[in-house]
Amino acid sequence: MALAARSLSRGNGPLRAVAFLGCCVAAAALASGQDAPLTFQSTLELAVANNLDLAAARRGRAVREAELQAAGQHPNPDVTFESTKDTPHQTLLLGIPFEPWKRSHRMDVAREQLKLADIEDASALQRLRREVRMAFYGLLGADEAATLAGSMVEVASRVHEVAQARFEEGAAPRLDVMQAELGLRRARTDLELARSARASAQAELNALLNRKATDPLAVKGDIADGAVLPSVDQVTAAAAAGNAELRTAEAEVAIEDRRLGLLKAERIPTPTFSVGAVFDAPGEFDVGYHAGVSLALPLFDRNQGQIAGSLVRGEQARLRRDALRRSVEAKAFAAHARAVAQRAQVAAYRETLVPTATTIESLAEEGYRLGRSPVLAVLDAQRTLRDAKSEYLGALLSFQSALADLEDVLGGPIQ
Repeated sequence: MALAARSLSRGNGPLRAVAFLGCCVAAAALASGQDAPLTFQSTLELAVANNLDLAAARRGRAVREAELQAAGQHPNPDVTFESTKDTPHQTLLLGIPFEPWKRSHRMDVAREQLKLADIEDASALQRLRREVRMAFYGLLGADEAATLAGSMVEVASRVHEVAQARFEEGAAPRLDVMQAELGLRRARTDLELARSARASAQAELNALLNRKATDPLAVKGDIADGAVLPSVDQVTAAAAAGNAELRTAEAEVAIEDRRLGLLKAERIPTPTFSVGAVFDAPGEFDVGYHAGVSLALPLFDRNQGQIAGSLVRGEQARLRRDALRRSVEAKAFAAHARAVAQRAQVAAYRETLVPTATTIESLAEEGYRLGRSPVLAVLDAQRTLRDAKSEYLGALLSFQSALADLEDVLGGPIQ
């Protein structure tokens, strides 16, 4: 719960309270062993609270903050003490380097790198969101596939019973019974396979939630669910502002600019101010306190090579950023087009193809019961219905995959 609170602590007040409450309810249900079905949003909240990969990625900000703290540290003073047999016998010297301009430039570089940590956090969260989306709707699809397989077993059982009854009445040959029995066995095999696939999908989602693979997990929802797709122009604008790769490229340009400023600042020598005194000297020596300053003369090494390299790296970073911006625009257009096409395909299967295949199977089964059609027509109608529903499930999962691709380009959820 403490980790969940920290994970949700950056949102708005009312929204943060609602999200945290939902996360607590879902977590309590799982902890108590209840089979409370999880929605996609509650599953995502649990993953954000418990996923170990995300927790490790978020530690990166603490590393960047430590680097900023290190960049702001002042250099340590030097203390020199000498004791000799020569006169004077003891010497004490204190040297203090003075480099405020270099420190400020180091901190500027570290601050830009800290911004990069925020981008990395957002990128890790988006990766987790994609994984949760695919695993959640994969499990939901596995449930639908198991339900489909169970319904096909029921249909095959009815056909087998009709074939057996007609054979006993002498209205159908033994071949019809054998073909119907083969269809029933195939349907039962498909059901066992669907149940195994469901267990595998459950293990994948449990892994994202940091739970045991065998822990029971129930989900609810519609695989066809999805936010209203924005227009192409809106998607392109959102991708230009939120795409993680593009934001990283922008940050790298800014970091290289700050690093160039640091290299130029390092050309200025660092003066070291010193104060000291000598002790235990015979009377013939005049002793006392003394002060001085020392610095290296930048006659040969003035960071020429480092500055030249930084200029080239900065230009490379800008070119990569510009090329990536063009690529992101193309990816946004392609991802939007694919999501629109997949949604249209889902609608076609839901509104036309599956209902038509269901009607054909019912008519074929009724026709065989009345002796108007052969058993092969019924079995063929069953295969058509099974294939149509399986393809419909595949289209639904492809639609969710298209939404995940679109969110990757946008760098966050579809608004």
